[in-house]
Order: sequence, then structure tokens, then C-alpha cells
Amino acid sequence: MAEETQEPDEARVAADEVLAAVRAALRGLEAIPDAAVRARAAGLVLREWPAERGLAKEVRQQAVDTLHSVQGLDFPEIGEAIGTDRSRAWRIWKGMS
Repeated sequence: MAEETQEPDEARVAADEVLAAVRAALRGLEAIPDAAVRARAAGLVLREWPAERGLAKEVRQQAVDTLHSVQGLDFPEIGEAIGTDRSRAWRIWKGMS
């Protein structure tokens, strides 16, 4: 029986590209020649990283708002489009998730 290969969806491809760019940017820490400066810089990135997580949440919330307010989708449709259920889609739209 032949094994089926599933093509990655557009969201996975886009996410992988963004993650690769983030990893490449973080690899920039390795290029800092002074070990003490490199360690402090890495520590600063680690300390500030949780705040950056909020940016991805904001982008997701704006996208759900566009699906609802501009494209006129209801929350069951949005949930299906983004791979979740209607209640989570609504919580994302409200900024609760």
C-alpha cells in the first residue's frame, strides 16, 4: 500500500518561514564576539521574549476580526477556517485567548 504524503497547508508554510527568520535572528547572538556581552544579550532576549509573544496574539486577533468584521464570517465559520471551534474563535476575537 502506497503511503500518502500530505502537502503542508499555507499556514504551516508561512509559519515555518517566520520561525526560520526568528531562529536566524536569534542565531545573531552567536556572532557577538565578547562572551560576556553575548551572555548578557541572550539574557535580555530571554527576559523580553514573553512580551513578544503578545505580538503573535495581536496579529491572530486582528486576522479573526478581519474574518468577522470585514469578510462577514460567523464564529463557527471562523473556527473552521482557522482550525479551532467557534467558542475559541470568539475568545480570540475578544482578546481572551
